Amino acid sequence: MSWNGRPTTRRRQAGKRAGLERLDFAELHFAAEMPAGRRLDLPGRGTIFVREASGPSGAPTVLLVHGLLASADLNWSLAVPELAAHFRVVAPDLRGHGDGIPTDRFDGAQCADDLAAIVELLELGRVIVVGYSLGGLVAQLFAHRHPELVRGLVLCATAHNFASAGGGMAMRLLTRAAQFAPERVRRAAMMAVLAPRSAYDGQGRWVMEQVAKHDTRAILQAATEAIAFDSSDWLRGVASPSAVVLTTQDQVVSPDIQRQLCRVLANPAVHEIDGDHFVCVKRPEVFNEALVAACAGCVSAPRYAGSSPAKRG
Repeated sequence: MSWNGRPTTRRRQAGKRAGLERLDFAELHFAAEMPAGRRLDLPGRGTIFVREASGPSGAPTVLLVHGLLASADLNWSLAVPELAAHFRVVAPDLRGHGDGIPTDRFDGAQCADDLAAIVELLELGRVIVVGYSLGGLVAQLFAHRHPELVRGLVLCATAHNFASAGGGMAMRLLTRAAQFAPERVRRAAMMAVLAPRSAYDGQGRWVMEQVAKHDTRAILQAATEAIAFDSSDWLRGVASPSAVVLTTQDQVVSPDIQRQLCRVLANPAVHEIDGDHFVCVKRPEVFNEALVAACAGCVSAPRYAGSSPAKRG
């Protein structure tokens, strides 16, 4: 298959298609042991937690950006070892998520600049930046604001316009109003959105411990920013090779919206996988195969000459 003249891969899931349902933590998959982690002091910005894997000597770096309500551990624990066979891997916690930088207000541009500070502090050179869901928003901003640091852009289960993905004015007003509620109300609302099953059984307890680290006001602010986000006017000008991992059973960011993203990007490679918005932890072997292929494709693809690599403010 092909999309806009570029190769498209499709990995099919056996069995019937499932609709949107409550997330069962017992059905999710995480690494038994997490990759090495450490805290980095970013001058003038704060202290951020990152997971790392060194990869082969001289390998390019993949910079992983997790989604809303997730963290590096929740989003990427099984992806890191797969990628580390081919790449150096760095996976930070975003502001207000997990052990990320504490923040008075979530701001995607600030998060993008945090990524740039990590790249510069660790002397990573140009990186392949991978964004999942909300992380796709941050990855797009990183590629737009710091193109000189980007070797490739991989977008997974995400959009260029989240309002079209199911947000809108009513949702924007709801999330803004919720920000002013007491912490216990905000946390109850967050759990109502997740509506998890098996939340306090075995693995579920660990997941709940990770979710409990989140700043609920920052989570709501991130949701509000996502609803307002639209990169249509500038995303095509991103100069780096790009790829999309498209989740065909996604009921959070619909496949149609993800295909619109493919049309906005400049000739991306598209990897379709049969899975929903949580495929990275429900069927990690399928997701990771597509992710590794997407990152490898960015290394081998020629750099698109559609815009100047000058840094944007």
